[in-house]
This record gives sequence, structure tokens and C-alpha cells, in this order.
Amino acid sequence: MRAAFDIICDHVGKDWRRLARQLRVSDAMIDAIEEKYPRNLTEQVRESLRVWKNLHKEDPAVSHLLRALRACQLNLVADLIEDDQQARSLESETSRGGGTGTASLTSRDSDRPSSGVPW
Repeated sequence: MRAAFDIICDHVGKDWRRLARQLRVSDAMIDAIEEKYPRNLTEQVRESLRVWKNLHKEDPAVSHLLRALRACQLNLVADLIEDDQQARSLESETSRGGGTGTASLTSRDSDRPSSGVPW
């Protein structure tokens, strides 16, 4: 979730209010966030995400964030989060011994003499 928050903070910018409304953060809370961080756009975005997460303690899923981003036409940001999640998933599979998916070129045809050419 933290990685998704970081990506959103880096890329949403002034559209954070629209995203916050899509995430059902109240206008009063949005106004309070703007007053708390009047000149810090990144903190405004991050605080709105914290508020959303606290409002949805039972299920603050990244998939919910992705739907909200896409509803706001912030598809690039949603794509960046999905790409990051896929990369992290692959990284964790590799570190757990899931393999890299590569095989030795000579091990496939072990009954043939090796000529030094992979085909």
C-alpha cells in the first residue's frame, strides 16, 4: 500500500481533490487538509490517502485505489501502480526460489553433442 501511496503522491498533483472525492473523503475533510498543508501539495495528497485509509480500515485495498484513479481518468497513475505491483510480485517469487524461468540451453538437448551454438 505504501508504494501505491508514493506513486500517487508523485503523480497525481492538483487532481488530488477529485481523487479524494472519488474515494469518498468529505469536502470538509478536503478543506481541512488544504488548511493543514497550504503550500505542500505532496502532503495534501498523502494526507487525503491517510484519511481514506482510516475511513476504510476494514478493506483499504489497492484495487479500490486503482478503480478510483481510473474513474478520475488518471489511468497513467493506475498503470504505474499496477506495473509496480507486478514487478514486486515477480521479485518476491524470485527471492522465494520460484525460479527465473530460464533454462540452460545445453540442458534441453543433453543427448546432442554441444557445438557451442545454442540452436
